[in-house]
Amino acid sequence: MTKTQYKRRVKPRSLHSVRRRRRCVGLLIASALICTIAPARANGRFPEAQLIESVPGDPSTVFLRATFGVLVSRDAGKTWRWICERALGYDGQWDPPVTATRDGRLWVGLEDGLVSTRDGCELEPASELDGQTVKDLTTDPRGETIWAITGAPGKTSYVWRRSPGKRFERLAGMDDTNLMTIEVAPSNPSRVYLSGQPYSTIRGQTFRSNDGGATFTTEKNDLEAEGPFFIGAVDPRDPNRLLIRHLHGKGSDLLLTRDGGKTFKNVLTMTSAMFGFAKSRDGSTYWAGSGLADHGLFRSTDRGEHFESVSKNGVLCLHSAAPDALFVCENALSVGAPAIAVSRDRGATITPLARFADIEGPVACATPDARASLCSGSWPEMKSLLAPVAPVLDAGLAGAGDDDGAQRSHRQRHRDGGAGDGGAGGAEPSPARRSTCGCEVVGQPVAGPDLRWLIAGGLALILRFRSSILHGSRLTQRRER
Repeated sequence: MTKTQYKRRVKPRSLHSVRRRRRCVGLLIASALICTIAPARANGRFPEAQLIESVPGDPSTVFLRATFGVLVSRDAGKTWRWICERALGYDGQWDPPVTATRDGRLWVGLEDGLVSTRDGCELEPASELDGQTVKDLTTDPRGETIWAITGAPGKTSYVWRRSPGKRFERLAGMDDTNLMTIEVAPSNPSRVYLSGQPYSTIRGQTFRSNDGGATFTTEKNDLEAEGPFFIGAVDPRDPNRLLIRHLHGKGSDLLLTRDGGKTFKNVLTMTSAMFGFAKSRDGSTYWAGSGLADHGLFRSTDRGEHFESVSKNGVLCLHSAAPDALFVCENALSVGAPAIAVSRDRGATITPLARFADIEGPVACATPDARASLCSGSWPEMKSLLAPVAPVLDAGLAGAGDDDGAQRSHRQRHRDGGAGDGGAGGAEPSPARRSTCGCEVVGQPVAGPDLRWLIAGGLALILRFRSSILHGSRLTQRRER
């Protein structure tokens, strides 16, 4: 991406003029920050959809992890309710790994343990993992056996397995290893893969087990670009064949290995962050997506050998669910974009399902002292943050483009893809207003990624890359089964 710099000559000015200009610049920066962080919630983060999981055998039950908790839908994404972070046992900047099992239970990895819930009302801790930082979770294809990896700087990293009806069993341990992701081969449950790297580096490695996680063989890489590995999927028919996301300083690559991680073939390259990855249940179709709409969504129909662009939608996560749904986390900071969408034609067209403003409220529980009651008191504030009304800078311009002159927010006027209440012929947004500093502070939407996304997404990616060195990035949550 080319950066264009604009320079202009500045004549000597009086001290008063310089101070006035400094105040003007300060106000401009403050205005930009206010506009940028307006949708942020109390934990200082933008509302963002990060991961979608459906219950194996029950595609109507869908969980979505966001930066403000977990959303649950019982009707395949048509309606959503909220489980706040406190109800699940975490808060702040933690992005928990999650997975769903066939019994309808949602498992949530914490910084100091692992919990599960059927409805968001009651939590059940897995006492075997008390005090452990859970880095990633996965299940077998049937959604019955659960796998976990734990670890933190200065502690031994472990692999854990829970068979149906039993307790978690601790398997292999690794010192000074920042484990990132875990996957199990659908055709051979004894073949287990890990990705990670020593805490002092960011050069990703793969680890392969042929005995169900008891021991692992390390496979290093000699790729030119340094960056962590995130296992996307293991081929359902061939346990030696897997796809790995490789994020590095120049962008993202999707790597295909046919020999269990010994050698790699680059099958897709992006100059942006490859946030989304999914596969069909039979492994014949794969999808990969960028957070930038200009790069969009790619699809492979030959088991990951080749990819082609199918739509220009910025995606933050992907999830394939039976029978034909491809769920998409979209960039909700873009004007008019939904937070949750779905494709029924393998990614060619993406249809909005819901915005964060459509969340119906906290999950309903039978008893008033349930865990979800922790969410009720904060819901009014959360609702106002998820459906913010843009500040009106000039009453004379507030309704200039609306037929009824109502003071509606920029987001509301574009929630249906840019049209107002009148549909495709709706009013255009108000003209840009210029401050007395001669700087444009409110502008019309333009094609391409939203400015707030470029600011928030770019900073988040940098911070997550740094965090991955010591703590493991939540960019790990990308898999399909």
